[in-house]
Amino acid sequence: EKDIRFNGKLKRFFTLKEFEQVFGRPDSIRLLKDEEPCVTIFGTEAPEDKYLYKNGSRFENNKDSIAVDEFWFQQGNFITYKGIRIDAETTMEDIQKLFPTAVKGMLGLDKEGKLWVVKLREDANGLSDGHIKLFFKNNRVYFMHWWLPC
Repeated sequence: EKDIRFNGKLKRFFTLKEFEQVFGRPDSIRLLKDEEPCVTIFGTEAPEDKYLYKNGSRFENNKDSIAVDEFWFQQGNFITYKGIRIDAETTMEDIQKLFPTAVKGMLGLDKEGKLWVVKLREDANGLSDGHIKLFFKNNRVYFMHWWLPC
């Protein structure tokens, strides 16, 4: 997690001001209480907590704090991992070079059509129950979801 930068600049957690500097204003906003997620990133379940949506990506918002939930590699969005750029042109083979063990354990999941999924551990020591799912469409990185168990 510590080696990921969204659009080359932001870690997973950042401020509302940083969100607007890097992504601009949200396309839409929904209250978490209306979406009824089984688990929240901040774990507050505060009535004013929100999801911010931008270019398909979904971010959780609690007060001035923002966290990435789903990140779509579209409209120029990308991540860097240890300085290596991952974007909509990144292939499964490229990811296999970075994460050979994870690609060997690739799962076929049905979500928005038949997409290949690579599951990456959230931390090096396996302390977290969560993980990062990278979804592929037409052999290219499509979106990622920071998955947490309910």
